[in-house]
Amino acid sequence: MGGSSACFRSQLPQLLTTEEINNLSLKTNLTPEDIRQYYLRFVHCYPHGYLSRRKFVNYYQQLCDEHSLQLRPLINELFDLFDMNKDKKLDFSEFILFNILTNAGSINDKVKFIFNLYNNNYKEKFFLRNQLKEFLRNRFDLFDIPSSRFNITKVIDIIFQRNNIIKNEKINWNQFTDEILNDEILFQQLISFDFNQDYEDQQLIQRSERF
Repeated sequence: MGGSSACFRSQLPQLLTTEEINNLSLKTNLTPEDIRQYYLRFVHCYPHGYLSRRKFVNYYQQLCDEHSLQLRPLINELFDLFDMNKDKKLDFSEFILFNILTNAGSINDKVKFIFNLYNNNYKEKFFLRNQLKEFLRNRFDLFDIPSSRFNITKVIDIIFQRNNIIKNEKINWNQFTDEILNDEILFQQLISFDFNQDYEDQQLIQRSERF
């Protein structure tokens, strides 16, 4: 019996160290006790201490409900992005960062995270205008970010015009995101669900407030 019990215990994931708990607490703004409780629930659901790709896809499809089938390729892509160490599975640290972002993150946090996440994988990728529109709308749907088709189109048009990129030319992904992240007005327009005032009017208002 003792040997069997020891064998069973050896198959369970190890408890988190104090250093791991504190690091996750800083990254997620959760208390150390919250991290411990999340971890206990995680190993209860996933006794091996990780999610396989299949389990992650099933988990996220349940969250997406009616859109799950059409988002399946994007969910697979999401798995690859959060698999930081590329070991083909999501451990607790990777999973909780994903979970906190999708469930508790602000819209600002989610959009900035998407940009930074894809900057590592898409730094050499170029997009046409319509490709950018589809890419952003799909990722916003994936992260449950309310979006306006008009606003996305407007922001893309502004950036293309600013960089003298004609209709059938492409823009580099990092260049596109840098433009948005370095321009608060553009960023807010991108994430505004019902944005009635055009970009030029906002710039005028912002300049007026400075004086």
